Amino acid sequence: MTAERPLLVGTVTLDHLHEGPLGRARPPVTLSWGGVIHNVACAMAARGADPVFVTAGYTGDLAPAVAAHLAAHRVDWRPLPVETPLPVFEAELVDGSVADKHFTGQEALDLLTPALLATRPDLLDRASVVVAGTDGHPATLAWLADAAHDRGIPFWLLSADPTEVHKLVPGSRHAGFVSLNARELSNWAGTELADHDAVATAARKLVAPGGHTLVTLGEQGALLVPEDGSTPLHQPAHPVPGRPLTVGAGDILFACLLSARLLRTPWDQALPRATALTAAYLGTPGYAALRTGA
Repeated sequence: MTAERPLLVGTVTLDHLHEGPLGRARPPVTLSWGGVIHNVACAMAARGADPVFVTAGYTGDLAPAVAAHLAAHRVDWRPLPVETPLPVFEAELVDGSVADKHFTGQEALDLLTPALLATRPDLLDRASVVVAGTDGHPATLAWLADAAHDRGIPFWLLSADPTEVHKLVPGSRHAGFVSLNARELSNWAGTELADHDAVATAARKLVAPGGHTLVTLGEQGALLVPEDGSTPLHQPAHPVPGRPLTVGAGDILFACLLSARLLRTPWDQALPRATALTAAYLGTPGYAALRTGA
């Protein structure tokens, strides 16, 4: 790793997605690789952004398959010298979205302590941006925010769960960019957000001066809110035929937007393109739909 590259910190999971209640899976059933930052890493690699993905090391029969999977998707994987079983995410789906879920394996994220990450300053010193999800430990997220600030590089934060909104401003550190959905923003604000004006008012409080918040609105698309009070950009959703599996759609949108911004693409051009790529991904599941020229 010589040139500056995006540094992503998170975990890989094995996702078990199905109809029916947890513990009583009903068809259709999907088994796939997942994890919010894993999804971002694979999508960014497909867009040619060359991310470095930092996780714990994994144990168990599936551990070798993680390395093969990430290599196949051209992700530069850097497991740190701590070991944990591969996490499992089980979710009940209704109309393609998560209705109930259970996550086993928080240890894989909690092992990524500030002390451990500090043993690899080379990764941070050569990062063009630092990216994490709110599934990480709060102390680690705060440390990553400080490490990015000390190096004069952006810190971007992706919301991973509506129950983790207390980590959106970890240790009172504001990220330069935060991506979340409307439900998560309402939970963080402690009130229902009735319209775009209310969404924008709450979103501006999430990020550092000069930052941006992306609020996904489901079928209504997304709202990109500048912190400085200028007019938010509303991006309508692209229609996707059928009833697509939408798990991870926000991760893909985040990844495509970040990849464009690393190329200095203006926000008003980057967001429509990222939205179109996300629709392509949902219409033809797989990261190949995101590749340049696909």
